[in-house]
Amino acid sequence: MNIKIKKLKVFFCFLLITNTLISQVDTSDFGIWSSVGVDYSPVKKLKISVEQSLRLKEDAAVTDEYFTELGLQYEIIKDFKIGGGARFIKENDNVGKKQGYESHFRFNIDASLKYDIDRFTLSHRFSYQNKKELNLPVTELNLAKETLRFKTDLEYNIRKWPLDPGFSVELFSGLENVQQVRELNLDKIRLTFGTDYKFKGFGKFGVYYRYEENLIKYFKNENLHILGFSYSYSIN
Repeated sequence: MNIKIKKLKVFFCFLLITNTLISQVDTSDFGIWSSVGVDYSPVKKLKISVEQSLRLKEDAAVTDEYFTELGLQYEIIKDFKIGGGARFIKENDNVGKKQGYESHFRFNIDASLKYDIDRFTLSHRFSYQNKKELNLPVTELNLAKETLRFKTDLEYNIRKWPLDPGFSVELFSGLENVQQVRELNLDKIRLTFGTDYKFKGFGKFGVYYRYEENLIKYFKNENLHILGFSYSYSIN
């Protein structure tokens, strides 16, 4: 009898330790991202776009941020484009003593190249982005967060099938000043798999699954699983 009781004690201790370890290891979150956009080409090779986005966090139960983004893109030569964008962000800070929606401004400059290999379309994009919080008191330190991003996208064209699958990998590297020396550190990795469907005269709908891993370990949620939806409409 005593042996059975001891075994039960050991078993319950094992369950308690395992549950504690799992709760410590589980640093993932689930979010939903959605966006609606419109683009217009006033002249050949030039595209102007505007997009409104909403992002949810904490198992898609809490608003993470919402923003409006204005973009400009120009095709220098066939399939090689340069562009930029400005994003006005409302970010929900619900951690710590000081909570509420913070205003941020972000701008980016990028270059992209696209080419075909048989039924595959391969594209690369290199971006520089600069983000800063607005309306902070003068006494508070407000340094801009600079990030370099590199994205590779692969899409496969399936014959007589409108939902062509696409897969992308994107790396985020932060630029930091350490003892007056600029250092480049890999901060985040993003993997995306999705597809879209174009309705004639009505626009394009997209759906995707995205996985993000934050490599900076002080983040509360180091891994993020995202279900995304998008809609875009081209005026011409």
